[in-house]
Amino acid sequence: MSGLLPTSTDASSEQEGEPRTFWLDGEDTGELLSSLSSDTARAILTSLHETPGTASEVAGRVDTSLQNARHHLTNLQEAGLVRVADTRYSQKGREMNVYAPSEEPLVVFVGNEKRKTSFLDSLKGLVATVGLLGLVSYAVQQLVVTDGVQSDVFPRMADSAAASGGGPLVVPPGLVFFAGGLLILGLALVYRRWQRVSSPTV
Repeated sequence: MSGLLPTSTDASSEQEGEPRTFWLDGEDTGELLSSLSSDTARAILTSLHETPGTASEVAGRVDTSLQNARHHLTNLQEAGLVRVADTRYSQKGREMNVYAPSEEPLVVFVGNEKRKTSFLDSLKGLVATVGLLGLVSYAVQQLVVTDGVQSDVFPRMADSAAASGGGPLVVPPGLVFFAGGLLILGLALVYRRWQRVSSPTV
């Protein structure tokens, strides 16, 4: 009868889910960090990232007792770091869980939700600014081309390219405007960052 039961597994340590974010002051982060406070727990998790295995196999890999391995596997599973990926059977027909890393990679950030919101707001503001700059640059390009003054704006650049043996090279005014805007935006961000670093903390 035991010969009909699966004694091998196809469980994989690949993580294909979307990354989960934990903030250092989050409600669930304490349990996660607590489950990793032991050297043995970290060794077990590292081992499972290399190859899924049963509790007895994991115990042998990290040189600990079966009872201790089961204890850490339970903690890691409750913290969402480990999952039961499959079930297989011993030669005697005993059912064994096969453990593997969670399907979602985990990322722990040092900070808080308020800082996260501030960062996301700043990122959205930057994207909006660049988008607005792109629209204005497109309008500048259309205005210059419509008025037929593009060849008058950069005549020297075109003549220089022609004199060097190549065809006329005229940089689109809209692209020049966009690049200049990005340069100014970058300098403004650097200056703002410098002010924050150099300002004395009260």
